[in-house]
Amino acid sequence: MNNRFVEIRFFQPIEKEELRNSVFITGYPGFGLVGLLASKHIVSEIGLKKIGFITTRYMMEVTYYSNKLGIVYPFELYFGKVKDRKILVLLNHTIPHDRERTIYVDTICKWLKNTGISSSILIGGLDPRVKESETETFRWLPFSGFKGEINAPKLVEKYIVGPLALTLLFLNAYEIPGVVILAYAEMYRPDPRASAVAVKVVSQLLGLEIDTKKLLEEASIIEALEEEKERILEAIESESGGAKRGYSIHV
Repeated sequence: MNNRFVEIRFFQPIEKEELRNSVFITGYPGFGLVGLLASKHIVSEIGLKKIGFITTRYMMEVTYYSNKLGIVYPFELYFGKVKDRKILVLLNHTIPHDRERTIYVDTICKWLKNTGISSSILIGGLDPRVKESETETFRWLPFSGFKGEINAPKLVEKYIVGPLALTLLFLNAYEIPGVVILAYAEMYRPDPRASAVAVKVVSQLLGLEIDTKKLLEEASIIEALEEEKERILEAIESESGGAKRGYSIHV
């Protein structure tokens, strides 16, 4: 289902019946890049195939080559069958232009409804200030008649913003049942550890084993670099006696 602003394109013709009853998964590069990192990891770990991409009126003029993903499009569709599960992932490498976010999300959700998607999983990052306990790693919420429970607190009476919120609104409006998984994340840097939390929850929902070792290794590297940066900044601050507080230091 397309319009003159947003179009879903497939590399090879694919029958609607082949995609019917798939579980749809997506996220966006928001807090900690959790939605992107988790979606990308799922695609890689369970070996989904790139079947298409989405073009928009204000599509970014940028790409790169990946050994695993090949030529990367800003918005990509991946599909595959793992055990008895059909899985369809929309990999958003970027966020749609603000002028077309609503039509982007609406077009996708209409297409999902028309295709007969069985359920959906949305992934994002969550501000750690929402935490009520140090043992919390994520929150969740159900929508449109989602059947099931997750052993974690729900996100109640807290705002969700951005394209993830739009996607939730339209999936709910088109009566596609689903769940939102929001892992507590670092707000201003990539957070593979939070992404690993989200992937673990998704794997339980799907009844599949999805290894998160690579995400945890990436998290350890980033955290070590952050610690080293803090040590350097403290050393500079100590030696300067705080005299140069007006200057910004980037390491």
